[in-house]
Amino acid sequence: MKETAVVKSETPLVESARVSLGEAAYQRLRTDIVSCRLAPGQKLTEKALAAETGFGGSPLREALTRLDHEGLVRTLPRKGYQVTPLTPKSVDDLFDLWTIVGPELVRRGIKNATHDQLEQLRRGFREVDELAHGVEEKQELRESVLNLTDEMFALFAEATKNEYLINLFMRVSGDMHRIWSTVLSAYPETLDEVESHNFPEQVFTDRDSEMAADYARRHIVAMHDRILRIFSRWPSVMSTEVAPMSGRST
Repeated sequence: MKETAVVKSETPLVESARVSLGEAAYQRLRTDIVSCRLAPGQKLTEKALAAETGFGGSPLREALTRLDHEGLVRTLPRKGYQVTPLTPKSVDDLFDLWTIVGPELVRRGIKNATHDQLEQLRRGFREVDELAHGVEEKQELRESVLNLTDEMFALFAEATKNEYLINLFMRVSGDMHRIWSTVLSAYPETLDEVESHNFPEQVFTDRDSEMAADYARRHIVAMHDRILRIFSRWPSVMSTEVAPMSGRST
């Protein structure tokens, strides 16, 4: 019989679930990677991960294989693994893709969402907007904003009922979360520069999918520009990798 573990998500909209050890290891490592507790470019070995997490070799290999397929980890032959580095080009490319995919995900999600999903989205983005005002002082609020935003866009993806869009979102979301975690580690005020993290109320009351898509597009473009300007001031930004730093450069 396959061993299982009970894993409780830190996010408020996901229920506890009984999962396999491989799934539990995957969830643990993915969370550590997207939050940058395992930093971009960091080398990983099964032995070190086993000592750190308590998982055995088989669950860890299963988890690392999945993360490799998602692009969050890359295998280094005979050397172990590495958290996939973030580079200025990869960040630019990802936002370029998200400018195309994000608004369409939102447009289709609003159009096809059930009443319950629509209400979840309304409440969730209102909460994101409220939390975002305190992120500069509190690291835990930054994580809450990122986690809840991920949940809301996952809900948009689910509402589309398009498996390709859902899988594409899953592939993109991990790196988007990593980028934001990296930026907010040094520039926590970045979220305060956004006029609003919520969608206009008309989006939800009228199911105005075109307004929602336009709002998402303008928001993504603004953040793309802001983050590229941050990276232009990053220490050693001309090097091939960008990693979190504890404070601003002077």
